[in-house]
Amino acid sequence: MAIETLSPAPQVNAEAQAYSDECLRRAALAVERGDCRYLPDIAYGPDPLQRLDIWAPKPAGAPAGLPVLVFFHGGNFTHGYKEWCAFMAPAITAFPALLVAAGYRHAPGTSYRAIIGDGLAALKLVSDRIAEWGGDPRRVWLGGHSAGAQMVCEIALDHERRAAAGLGDEAFRGVFPISGNYRRSLSALESDPALRQPEGTPDSPLDRAGAARHPFLLAWGGEEKPYVHEGGQAMAEAMEAAGADVSRLVIPGQDHFQVHLSCTEPGGAWLAAVQAAMTGAP
Repeated sequence: MAIETLSPAPQVNAEAQAYSDECLRRAALAVERGDCRYLPDIAYGPDPLQRLDIWAPKPAGAPAGLPVLVFFHGGNFTHGYKEWCAFMAPAITAFPALLVAAGYRHAPGTSYRAIIGDGLAALKLVSDRIAEWGGDPRRVWLGGHSAGAQMVCEIALDHERRAAAGLGDEAFRGVFPISGNYRRSLSALESDPALRQPEGTPDSPLDRAGAARHPFLLAWGGEEKPYVHEGGQAMAEAMEAAGADVSRLVIPGQDHFQVHLSCTEPGGAWLAAVQAAMTGAP
């Protein structure tokens, strides 16, 4: 991993910069240690950001047919790197399982709807080819942090668009969003009026919460901003009201960035829940 070749991320604030620096430091350490097999920069589209990294257990002769976690990074859809997720690889591959860290194009150079399309394209490649790298396409889970959490909710809950991308309900088993903004609609983000949906059209994860067909684990930190707490609770309650399979996990003492960095700590509640879901499913 040539971290020094990554373009600088926007200086959003000191906390975000510290998070980025720590993610990339841990990413470099994961590569240096060599605890996992690392297959970088697999293309699912022509743009340099339309790439994904696969992390697999060692040795190369590890069992095939392993469960797969496809995880999308945060960054408000305007910045960020798939390498922000690399620190998760040692914990996930120890299940054993595969971790797929997926990148995507950024706004404003790309519309938000096209960015969600990148997520669908990345999942389609995983569905079609993950068996080549030891994964089981019938045992795929989706996860994401912050903007990545909205990404996986859009993929899971917009059934019509997902079907148009060639992905049925069987393309994944469950969804693990962390610290998402579930009230935010894509129309509110788009600068081009032509890309906005008519008023009243479901256009946010919360709008579509009742359409959930897969188990969801909604997680966020105890020290998050109010909109994360309120949106997470509202999302869980809407899913529960619709009879969906949803759990919520509030991780005490963690802010928006710490909650991601801490999610794969040994003995942590998020890691235990994800491992149980991914390895307990027949």
